[in-house]
Amino acid sequence: MTHARKPAAHTSASATPARQDTAMESHGDGASRGAVARRLHDFRKAYGKARGWLCPPPRSFLVALRFALFGDSGRFRTHGGWRVSRIYKHD
Repeated sequence: MTHARKPAAHTSASATPARQDTAMESHGDGASRGAVARRLHDFRKAYGKARGWLCPPPRSFLVALRFALFGDSGRFRTHGGWRVSRIYKHD
């Protein structure tokens, strides 16, 4: 004859999983969610600005990537090749 097992009684401490603070959670490279969101914001800002200055989409992508990663886009041609521009952050 087999006996049915009773479910284990849970205490309130063991039933509540440990809370993780998502604001300080690591993304593998030490960057927090806030830093990732900031880089994405910087990328969108620089891409829109470069496209507004009539820079082609592939070049605008590279310019925005450099700006998001390093805070400075470097010099690049805009306005149909008639002007040289640069996007950078003020300290």
